Amino acid sequence: MKREALRRFRPEEYIPGPLIDDSEAALAKAAGDIGTTIFHPVGTAKMGLENDPLAVVDQHLRVIGLDGLRDIDASVMPTITSGNTNTPTIMIADKGAQYVLSDAPYKLV
Repeated sequence: MKREALRRFRPEEYIPGPLIDDSEAALAKAAGDIGTTIFHPVGTAKMGLENDPLAVVDQHLRVIGLDGLRDIDASVMPTITSGNTNTPTIMIADKGAQYVLSDAPYKLV
């Protein structure tokens, strides 16, 4: 905003603001403070075998070590998809629902 080419438009810097110094460290901190992503978080609940100390859920989305609890959402994706996460999450939910119904002590008719 401080450059000659923009001066005639009289722009006022809003973020990170005119008082921040122009050092690399200050600009990097400002970018980290205000930066966001368009991506939804995924991959926070690793799927794996029960003997994997980092695994949170097994291949049937059951939370390891907790009976009767499943994690049926985008957190079980190993990496972010290149597109929107909505459809893959719906597919995970569909498969998870099948697991829940197959383990139910009663059957819906």
